[in-house]
Amino acid sequence: MLSSTLFSAIILFSTSVQAGGNLGVVGLGRSLFEPLCCYGCLSSLWGLKLSCTEVQSADSKGPSSALCHATDATYLSSLAYCMKSKCAEEDITASATEQCWGKVAGDGLSMKALEDYLPATTPTIQLSYGSLSLQEVSLVNDRYYQDSKQTIQGYVKQESAHALYGTILICAVVGFCLLIRPLQWIADILTGSAFARSVIDIFRKHVTKPALVGTIHLRKLPGSLGYTPSRFLTLLIICYVALNLVLCAINYPTLNPDTWYTTSSAQRTSFVANRVGVLSFANVALLLIFSGRNTPLHFITNAPRSDILTFHRWVGRIATIQAIVHVALYMQGTNKNGENMFTLSAGIHTVNYRESYWLMGEIAAAAMVFMVVIVSILPIRTKVYEIFLFLHILLSIAILATLWHHVVFRFNKVYGYEVWLYISFAFWGFDRAVRVLRIIGNNWKSLFTSRHPSSIVELLPGGEFIKVTVFPSQPWNFSAGQHCYLYFPSLRTNPFQSHPFSIAGWSNGQQPQQPETNRVKSTNSTTVETEITEMDTLPIVSPKHHSTDPRQHKSRKPHITFLIRPKNGATSHLHKSLLAQSRTSSSRGSKISVFLEGPYGLGAPAHFRNADTIVGVAGGIGITSIMSYLQLYLSLQEEKKGKSTRFLLVWKVREESLEAAVRSMIDDDESLKQKGVEVMIIKKEDERERIDVGDLVRREIGSGQNMGKNVCVISCAPGGMADAVRAAVVGCIGMKGTSVELVEEAFAW
Repeated sequence: MLSSTLFSAIILFSTSVQAGGNLGVVGLGRSLFEPLCCYGCLSSLWGLKLSCTEVQSADSKGPSSALCHATDATYLSSLAYCMKSKCAEEDITASATEQCWGKVAGDGLSMKALEDYLPATTPTIQLSYGSLSLQEVSLVNDRYYQDSKQTIQGYVKQESAHALYGTILICAVVGFCLLIRPLQWIADILTGSAFARSVIDIFRKHVTKPALVGTIHLRKLPGSLGYTPSRFLTLLIICYVALNLVLCAINYPTLNPDTWYTTSSAQRTSFVANRVGVLSFANVALLLIFSGRNTPLHFITNAPRSDILTFHRWVGRIATIQAIVHVALYMQGTNKNGENMFTLSAGIHTVNYRESYWLMGEIAAAAMVFMVVIVSILPIRTKVYEIFLFLHILLSIAILATLWHHVVFRFNKVYGYEVWLYISFAFWGFDRAVRVLRIIGNNWKSLFTSRHPSSIVELLPGGEFIKVTVFPSQPWNFSAGQHCYLYFPSLRTNPFQSHPFSIAGWSNGQQPQQPETNRVKSTNSTTVETEITEMDTLPIVSPKHHSTDPRQHKSRKPHITFLIRPKNGATSHLHKSLLAQSRTSSSRGSKISVFLEGPYGLGAPAHFRNADTIVGVAGGIGITSIMSYLQLYLSLQEEKKGKSTRFLLVWKVREESLEAAVRSMIDDDESLKQKGVEVMIIKKEDERERIDVGDLVRREIGSGQNMGKNVCVISCAPGGMADAVRAAVVGCIGMKGTSVELVEEAFAW
């Protein structure tokens, strides 16, 4: 379903209905300047100075106005005779000729039939080649007419090439994405062969899994310029950039003869500018395809969200560079009226344009530069996320709106350039619509049912972290490695801004029912569970906790738990509110409205379920993601499913309050050990011993107890720690007797 949605939106460029019954873009469902005899005549006469031209143009350098063309009898008679005679010679039907006449004779103004403008006698005077004015009804110059037709044919061929290359670009990128999952399936099938397995391991060890250079992947680059993509993603980005360069550089034949451009240099400049402009539009469409939270590409490729967003940013950079080149070439070579680059005869390709198209293009390019160079840099994204999100949405709308007006004001929907934007609108609208449906589906009881429990936010002991428990309106099939976006509409911040958080734990609400004594009466005499006011002991990791404390079993409503480290923006406001409340009250929590959007992420991969040993490595608040994998492991143990018999949790933590909070949410070490779970916590005071997490993972994979087994390593940690884990896993790929996989939960957005 998602694949068909993706293709439907992409194919929109060739199926959207445009003015005049044309479809798609030039050369792909849309034709220009047909019948050619009609436009050959128009090009031969349109730029000539008429008796009415001087009235509307003091310096007489510009073309005649539409009103001048529609009322000048000499021009209309000459054009009518040319079209009737030339089209008849080329076997064009009278109806097709008449239809073209109605379109072009008055530059869009309503005109009488062609027959009404035919001269009473056949003209005898033929214009000279390159004539500048039309004094009386005349025959067009035959050679100039033929040259005009060849010029138009060459121009249309170039515009068709631009559209074709834009289509190739989109199809190549999306087509590769469609191949990723089948290639993964083939690789999984081939792993049964020892030879194929060794080849696949070599590819994984040297291409798909390692960092680009050395071990630097999730560590920030100097100056916080960003993150280094993995080696495989870097190769894909290089191929994408190379494809853009090739498509920008090929197929620029010189039109000769040429009646539209002032010089051959102007002709080449225009062709290059148009090419990069069209490719920029195609890349804007790709940009929106890769941008949404609900992009079908995520489900098609099974790629991490961080990788999709990395590619999204590179597409944005290329689109911006192409837009800059497009604007720079035209600003250097001409102006909004086409002077110094185009002859007056070339004006037929932009009849009735609005001069503000030029300004719209400049604004769009400037907004794209501001977006890429300022708004989207890593320090802005991480330090002032809410400002980044607001500006990102605002600038995206501004860019799409100005690009739309740029091409519509210039070409009046004749060329189909706006179809690239239809793809963008389709994916943007699809993502927003799905997000709204997700929010309604997850929160409709909170919105419309007073008995549904409010979300619980609690300040954890130590006052540094927040626990949020949300009650969705309907049960989910939760899984490990997923995340949700939370909205806090009651805070004094922008209620429309959402923040992504890893799911630390969940319950499907299938706890045994408690006696009636565990219920209390509310002020309106309706019965509510005590869970609404006592959420501090909700089980997170072990859904079937065997504690004797009856409060551990109260909850029968589905709920999701998040652990949050407060930063700037909404989480900072929430943290300050809870701190203030704790000073004036014994309660450390409160009930507030929290809207849930999600879950996102495809859940635990197959090699997690097929692993004999699971190694979870967490750093700080990264424990939230690992906790979800631990909960899934324990659930599979309870249900006698899955192959896993051992789960090693390695957690490096500095905050004692965070450690205490997590400890309170899971079974004690002895109970976990009985289920095959070993917990190794590296505290701040242990750092003096310089425990090498990478070496620890390497030794675990290579230990005798894992010989002949499948090992799955999961990491969710700060950059340096995550990179050490990746390097350790890569070093162990191909190790005799052991198969190892890496799941990296990286929120390097």
